[in-house]
Amino acid sequence: MSHTIENVSQTKRKISVTVEANDVDKTIDKTIREYGKSLSLNGFRKGKVPASVIEKRFSDEVYNYATENLINTNINTILENEKIRPISRVNFEDKETPQKLERSKEFSFTCSFEILPEIDLPKDFSEYSVKVESDEVSAEEIENFTTQVRRSMATLEDMNEDRYPMDGDVLLVDVEGTYEGNPVAGMGAQNFLMQLSDNKDTTNKEIDKLVRTAKAGEEVSGTMVCPDDYADASMRGKTIDIKIKLHKIHKQILPEFDEEFAKKVGFNSLETLKQMIEAQVKQTKSAQVRNKAQQELLDSITAKYDYELPESMVQKSLSNYMMEARNHLGQQNIDPEEMLKALASLKEEGQDIAKRQTKAHVFLLSLAFRENIAVTGQEVDMYVRQLAMETRQQYEQVRDHVLQSGMVTDIQERIMAGKALDLIFDQAKHEEVK
Repeated sequence: MSHTIENVSQTKRKISVTVEANDVDKTIDKTIREYGKSLSLNGFRKGKVPASVIEKRFSDEVYNYATENLINTNINTILENEKIRPISRVNFEDKETPQKLERSKEFSFTCSFEILPEIDLPKDFSEYSVKVESDEVSAEEIENFTTQVRRSMATLEDMNEDRYPMDGDVLLVDVEGTYEGNPVAGMGAQNFLMQLSDNKDTTNKEIDKLVRTAKAGEEVSGTMVCPDDYADASMRGKTIDIKIKLHKIHKQILPEFDEEFAKKVGFNSLETLKQMIEAQVKQTKSAQVRNKAQQELLDSITAKYDYELPESMVQKSLSNYMMEARNHLGQQNIDPEEMLKALASLKEEGQDIAKRQTKAHVFLLSLAFRENIAVTGQEVDMYVRQLAMETRQQYEQVRDHVLQSGMVTDIQERIMAGKALDLIFDQAKHEEVK
């Protein structure tokens, strides 16, 4: 077997392989022997069918298997000897690849794939520093989480008073947003429940302010400016017309935070529940603080590097972004044509996001490979279980989907990248800030 490797680019390799006729015949003979081990045919005992009979009667199937075996064996040998690690699927050029082997004839094929670019990684990351916010938990944060727990068991009571909505009220509304007379994608909802808050940083400030001017059964109109992170990129910064119909005002009745409540939510005492809440708040805040600092550190490091990105990884990231956008818009029950327009407006933004994500992922994978960071089957299983919990699906269903769709490699890479990021963060200098 002879081969040549062409460096098409920093991230793409092309391999041309030629296998001698003698090795082609050996591969065919070996495949016939393997095929015949479990073959049953009238007139012959199981596993005793002559090779000549197998080759004649099952020619297409045998030769297809032989072709696949020969290609895979030689490609794996080349990759191992040359220490090349593909990060995309191996693509074969049909025009240069025969459909199957032929006896006593040499066999040639050409394939291409992507690899990680070579990055001059630092020996360690102790020269880098990052500001890390304090993860100290305040009494207010514990109280806020406690209120969330109480709200999970709250009841709604119809308000028959002739009054305007107030903080804490839960409203049943219809919302319609239009621009120049046309519906705005994602800015319409029927029988939507929204709760008013005294939080001045609420996302929908204009809607919150407008709905407070209506009483139950009334309809009010106003305008709002689409935020900079609105799903439909073409509408950002534009002033749209808003119409709200307030159907009902509900008052949220929170249960008392006492021993009886603790037992209702599965705890043997109120003190145990309080301890759980405090521990959960501390754990959540600590994780948020660490994640934020890690992302800022990674951004500051990768900003100093410039390297080619594997196109397959960029396209995969873009595909995931667009799929999430489609799912989000699909939940808004908007017109299909409006959805297509919204998705088209997001394509350019998605490209930028995909490139940033890929740049970071490539850096972390390169570090993970250099440091020989490994991933165990148990870690993959834990990841799948977490995914099942987050998507509220059965673990067995998610596991089967992961195995059948070939997502295992993606999951392994994500875990490796996470470990590499932990390594960077632990080696860097930390400056704690309030």
